[in-house]
Amino acid sequence: MAMTPTYALAHVFLPNMITLKGPATVVGAIERRDLIFFDALWNQALVTHNPYVWSQTRAPYRIATITLPAPTEMGEAYMAGIVMKSSDPVYLRYFTLEHDFVLAKQANRTVLCEREGHKHTKRGEGPALTGSQEIDTIAFVDCFMELIVPTKVTRK
Repeated sequence: MAMTPTYALAHVFLPNMITLKGPATVVGAIERRDLIFFDALWNQALVTHNPYVWSQTRAPYRIATITLPAPTEMGEAYMAGIVMKSSDPVYLRYFTLEHDFVLAKQANRTVLCEREGHKHTKRGEGPALTGSQEIDTIAFVDCFMELIVPTKVTRK
């Protein structure tokens, strides 16, 4: 797979920004909807993009997401999600919702992936996209938060 600018955004440039600026700074920019904060990111990748950002607190977690330029190749991401704890400055989880193609079905799908340092792990199938940024973002967040705080299912 060739490293396209949008692939580099999700897998190199944004994770590096989080490392260099600190997760609290990046999440804070998303919470404030400070889109200018990310201009250097788009310039680094040589793309023009007006991101949709979304944030939420689900105690004790602070969650922030940002859309990325629409993927055209497998492995490129639709959006990225950051999870941190206010009470634990070293706690950080970084997720991407990536474009994938199922050859047997000749159909597109999404894959939930997580980056831990240099390790990239596919965590499972992602939510189907509806085209509504808010609905898709919430579905993405619910998908990765299920890994962090699994829902308890009661059986009768």
